[in-house]
Amino acid sequence: MSEDIYRLIADEMTAVETLMRQALSGTDPFVDEVVRYAVQIGGKRLRPAVVLLTGKVVGNTTEHHTKAAAALEFVHTATLIHDDILDGATLRRHLATFNVKWNAQVGVLAGDWLLTKALDLMTQTGDIEGLKALTAACRQTCEGELRQIGAAGKFEMSSEEYLQIIASKTAPFLACAAELGACYASATPLEIERFRFFGQQLGLAFQMIDDVLDLIGTADTAGKTLRTDLIHRKPTLPLILYLQKATADEQREMLERLRRDDFDERSANWVVERLSQAGAVEEAKTTAARLIVQATDALSEIKGNEEAKNALVQLARYVTDREK
Repeated sequence: MSEDIYRLIADEMTAVETLMRQALSGTDPFVDEVVRYAVQIGGKRLRPAVVLLTGKVVGNTTEHHTKAAAALEFVHTATLIHDDILDGATLRRHLATFNVKWNAQVGVLAGDWLLTKALDLMTQTGDIEGLKALTAACRQTCEGELRQIGAAGKFEMSSEEYLQIIASKTAPFLACAAELGACYASATPLEIERFRFFGQQLGLAFQMIDDVLDLIGTADTAGKTLRTDLIHRKPTLPLILYLQKATADEQREMLERLRRDDFDERSANWVVERLSQAGAVEEAKTTAARLIVQATDALSEIKGNEEAKNALVQLARYVTDREK
């Protein structure tokens, strides 16, 4: 992400990183090695940035913001580790995944360790409502993942059903980040609701672009294993949009290819080429861009620190412009 997005919260982000390092220090060398590696393969610190910038818009950041930001990053990292195990991925942020560097057992336990550490940080705030918000986001995300697994091979699903799945799979943590950032800065109930809507739409757009990058991205740029959605027969927006507009013959040919037992890299390339040629990939990008407009429109209705609001707008636009 652009350095301009983080400039306003540089000191706060340093405090979050310091807290994360302190929280990861332990007494056992192997546990230390494992959990510190986990943070290396973690995300882009998008969720901490949302917590802190949201707080900056309507007030000042506090120790609660720092702990909530670190907790959300720990939870997000845990989900990445578990996702890599579920998908059989071998690469994340240009590093070997846990199931490659160690094994699935270590990965599962490392993810669980991070989840408990996140809950510990939230309990330190003494705010039961914040803890409830985080645990609700965790539950929704697990439900979303289960729904997606249950929908494997259901390529004829509607766009609306797909949106319901990702609304509970990816969006909850970004919605929670915006909500907590606003709450801890003493925002009004209406402001909190608008910030939560911003985070929700941001999360939906993020997942849609993830779907696109999984298809057309390159491993060198993305730094992670790609095409896992196709391999695991997960319906994603480009594929759903293609099937909605394809002819009967095109639908039959696509579904036959997707359901073959010997589906391989060559088959995946064939699918991606068809989706690109039909404009389904671009249509998915356009759909994500519309969600970002909705998210930033919600921000425009909130009075506060304009510099922080502009940073959130830049962050939202980054979601659709990114290549990894």
